[in-house]
Amino acid sequence: GFLSRKHEWEGHERKASHRAWEKHFCALTSTRLSFAKDAKHLKSGRITSDDLLFDSATQVGPASDYRKKSHVFRLKFQNGNEYLFHAK
Repeated sequence: GFLSRKHEWEGHERKASHRAWEKHFCALTSTRLSFAKDAKHLKSGRITSDDLLFDSATQVGPASDYRKKSHVFRLKFQNGNEYLFHAK
């Protein structure tokens, strides 16, 4: 389904250069989150950004410190990348 994504951190000590919210059609498999314009584009393999790959070190949880929007969760990766996701 559709989620809005915001890239917060590009490393352990560096904020992301582009931190705007972007709406993507998302598909989750066991270890991969893929992004596309809509379901049709996803099925045809036309993605809008790189997939996010999960491993045992990936942290997922509510973004309780983010107060500008409700229903926001955070993904933290071992390499320092951090993303916020907003669901309506």
